[in-house]
Amino acid sequence: MYAIIIGCGLVGSRVAAMLSRDGHNVAVIDKNPEAFNRLPPEFDGLTLVGMGFDEEILKNAGIEQADVFAALTDNDNVNIMASAVAKNIFGVKRAIARVFDPAREKTFKALGLEIVTPTVLGAEQVYSRFVMGENSAHLYISENDIEIMEHVYEPVGKVERVRDIELEGEIRVVAIIRKGKSFLPKDDEILQKGDRIITVVTVSALHKAMKTFGNVESKRLGEK
Repeated sequence: MYAIIIGCGLVGSRVAAMLSRDGHNVAVIDKNPEAFNRLPPEFDGLTLVGMGFDEEILKNAGIEQADVFAALTDNDNVNIMASAVAKNIFGVKRAIARVFDPAREKTFKALGLEIVTPTVLGAEQVYSRFVMGENSAHLYISENDIEIMEHVYEPVGKVERVRDIELEGEIRVVAIIRKGKSFLPKDDEILQKGDRIITVVTVSALHKAMKTFGNVESKRLGEK
């Protein structure tokens, strides 16, 4: 895969490093040459100084061969403009834009762009900590009306196996992280203390899920 990333900030540099580490070809564009210092020494991709919506810079970066394009600067307008140029002028199939203002998300999705909204993601994470406690988290996926939830298992209550959590069509355990390793569990998998349980939950079943995990962690959540 050939990827072009606009913005070599904390997010852009990390994504670029991950892609390069996994063997993908990567080009990173940033208006500040010092930003490339954030890239690790082993990064073997291309770096270019310039604006991400400059067509000449994009051509030099190999935009016509790019499989995916991501604009990850801290400026919504730059990200949208650069992504629109990549998709509409150069025909890149996948263009991802980082957008901080949630109110603009639907408008930019209508342009055919994939939008990542850190403001919403951050709010969801903080909300989940308020509601579910420090050992839980959830992420709302608006287009599909589902939540991806994570909980730490404590052997309290009636939940002992994966099937005790799942509800057909509403709650599905998709993975368990145990002692630093993740796996896809069967429904008769016996849960162990400290397991991080990753579930997919429909929004309509969210309260059921919260009740289920409330039972799992009732002792911890009930402490004052």
